Amino acid sequence: MKWTSINQELQKENNISVVMHALRANDRCTRIGLSEITGLTQASITKIVAQLIEWGVVSEVDSVGVGVGRKAICLHLNSEKYHAVSVRINRKYINLAIYDMDGRLYDMEQCEISFLDGAQVSMDHMIARLKDMLARFGRTVQCIGVAVPGPFNYKTGRISLMSGFPGWNEIDIKGQLEDAFHRPVYIDHDANCGALAEMWYSNADNVSDMLFICADRGIGAGLILNSSLYRGSYGFAGEFGHASINIFGPRCECGNRGCLELFGSTVALENAYRQEVFNPLKPNSLLGHIPAGEILARVRSGEPAACNAYAKTVGYLCFGVVGLINALNPGTVVFADKIINGGDLFLSVVHESFKQYLMPEIYKNLNVKLCELDGDPMLLGASVLAFDQMLRNPLTYLKP
Repeated sequence: MKWTSINQELQKENNISVVMHALRANDRCTRIGLSEITGLTQASITKIVAQLIEWGVVSEVDSVGVGVGRKAICLHLNSEKYHAVSVRINRKYINLAIYDMDGRLYDMEQCEISFLDGAQVSMDHMIARLKDMLARFGRTVQCIGVAVPGPFNYKTGRISLMSGFPGWNEIDIKGQLEDAFHRPVYIDHDANCGALAEMWYSNADNVSDMLFICADRGIGAGLILNSSLYRGSYGFAGEFGHASINIFGPRCECGNRGCLELFGSTVALENAYRQEVFNPLKPNSLLGHIPAGEILARVRSGEPAACNAYAKTVGYLCFGVVGLINALNPGTVVFADKIINGGDLFLSVVHESFKQYLMPEIYKNLNVKLCELDGDPMLLGASVLAFDQMLRNPLTYLKP
């Protein structure tokens, strides 16, 4: 009898979660519509909706006509009531924001960090800025989501390696944030967060298999398989930036040789551009360091050297992505983050590379696109990570 009670409680929470996810994706849905979407009986839907209305989670809104003399009441998930702090940790900056469950942005700021200061100093700075942001916001925030570069161990909640910024592997990000703000904290790889944002906010609910490629100074992929985020045993799935594409290549910080990150990242773009413009007969042909952002601007303006370096770098990135496509056969590949900011040349190189390296049948049926979400999709996705956990555990987080 005890086990039956427990199972009934779990089933109840699961059914509520299914309904809330359906309402989030189908605003202004009717009770009958919810029954059709979820597969739950109309009696179950009526009972669950009544409870959600009582909790203040769902509201009945304007009616829509359904035949002569009949009206159906629409339902609205009160997403604007729920807010999350979003954090994205990068090698050179930390982005901070507050979103509601509909993806509305209330506040955002970026703070620069440096490996010279160390990871703990950067963490302390981030917490101080978050406290200021919450004080300005002045409303309740239910949860905190954090997007981090990989490799990231999902089971331990720790960054395993941040190339270019040692020390983050020693930081308990979740523990320090929970101690500082007394709210649940959820952390995941930034590419996974980007994939979640794409699924929630880009009309990708009907996409069952997708690769979300995130490429800046590091490279990673969020894997959506059978409509669910796939992390692997320890959260390292999609960490293909440290897969070797040249076993005789230079040594990577991870200890491997010839990692894709050394050839297809924005750091690789900076190196490739330096090689393009350097003239051994003119020692001063390249003065100082040209950052990736400036090179990308030169690509968009059509500078030949920048375009050559960019095409080479993106070509290497695509070569690495081809291995994932061949292994997983997704229907959609979405590219995001700084590397895509080279204008039309980016997709031109992608299609040329995929056409060359993929089987014709795979290439013909592959949907390739750029992420079109406003702002930083990985930052937005950190809020999705947190909100998704709220919806999965409504009796814990949403019941008054």
